[in-house]
Amino acid sequence: MIVLRSPKGWTGPKIVDGLQIEGTFRAHQVPLLVDAQHPEHVAQLESWMKSYKAEELFDRDGRLMPELAELAPTGLRRMGANPHANGGILLRDLRMPDFRDHAVNLPSPGGVEAQDTLVLGESCARS
Repeated sequence: MIVLRSPKGWTGPKIVDGLQIEGTFRAHQVPLLVDAQHPEHVAQLESWMKSYKAEELFDRDGRLMPELAELAPTGLRRMGANPHANGGILLRDLRMPDFRDHAVNLPSPGGVEAQDTLVLGESCARS
């Protein structure tokens, strides 16, 4: 099996406004804000989009080039055909606790301070 390990954001802009994007948490966000306050980002966005070389991937009608489409797996080699990736093949009921067992008793509005993640955490710690 071949696994490609690549840094997050490796195909996007490496640095924006002096901040590292590739390989950082910023790669999980929209890396370029293109608006009236950031006109310099237009050229960076254009360069980024052109780096994908869409003219080599799609024909004039916007269809994927046939030789590239042939690279996609067929039959049982498709991701959707894998029983672990296709939830319709390996269906089974989830064992779910009764959500009412984890309710916060609220005797009056504002009478209790509680946080959903803390309440959930308590229930997870017990199981």
